[in-house]
Amino acid sequence: MGDVHVLRKEMADVLEAALTPSPPAKRWDRPLGMPPSIENRSPDELNIDDAYQRSIDTGPSRALIQKIAKGWDWRMCLPLVVSKRDDGSLWVLDGQHRLAAAKLRGDIPYLPCCVSIYGGIQAEASMFVAMNRARRAINRLDDFHAAIAGGDNDALIVAQMVEAAGFTISRKTGSAAWAPGEVAFTSAINSIRRKHGERVCRVALEMMAQAFPGQRLSAGSSIFTAICRIIVNPPRDLDQACLAKALQAFDMAGWSSFLAAIKGGDTRAQRLREVLLLAYEDTRLARA
Repeated sequence: MGDVHVLRKEMADVLEAALTPSPPAKRWDRPLGMPPSIENRSPDELNIDDAYQRSIDTGPSRALIQKIAKGWDWRMCLPLVVSKRDDGSLWVLDGQHRLAAAKLRGDIPYLPCCVSIYGGIQAEASMFVAMNRARRAINRLDDFHAAIAGGDNDALIVAQMVEAAGFTISRKTGSAAWAPGEVAFTSAINSIRRKHGERVCRVALEMMAQAFPGQRLSAGSSIFTAICRIIVNPPRDLDQACLAKALQAFDMAGWSSFLAAIKGGDTRAQRLREVLLLAYEDTRLARA
């Protein structure tokens, strides 16, 4: 009998839940436009409207088109955003570099296209601006981490050097968001590695790890480059142990203070090189 009462109670609960009105669904603004169609279209069918499109007759654009054409990879060919006008003609809003590369090759029979009806050139131009303003460009650290995941040799070597020194690679480009011990100057490391080899980079990173434990590397790129420049073009009878000691003359905030109002990465690095050499001379004389 007890089981019957329990069962009835469960049935009553289910019925009550079924009869209880559901909370009103969230009211969204009505979607704009009509759903697009996904179509494969010949490159010869696709047009570019110079009234709102950016010019691709520039050095960087021509280089990008050549790169896409030379290494054409269907896995990277996302659908082009295309407008279908009243006369049936097709106009590319997004993807003109891919279109130009396909035409340059001459052996790409079709391109995937996301075709919509926008209602005229003015609407196309407005949508072109909206798409480009909404697009979040990949930053250099996003790119670096993606290169690591993709097995890029340069990125893997830089990551290994950074981690060997006891640092980690940041995912944020803004210095205020860096955690202590995070390196964001991967481009500077790779540039010097290519010019002067891994040893110079490793020595500089190890010196920084000893000098700034637990500190946020707010001027890390400039300090790293300054150290490397001294190692590559050293004063007479450079004592690297003495240079490492000189680096500890100031904490990261102290070194950063020498860069107030100085703009430009090369100028900042040169400024810290000069100050570091002075600290080196003081340290060397104190040891004598």
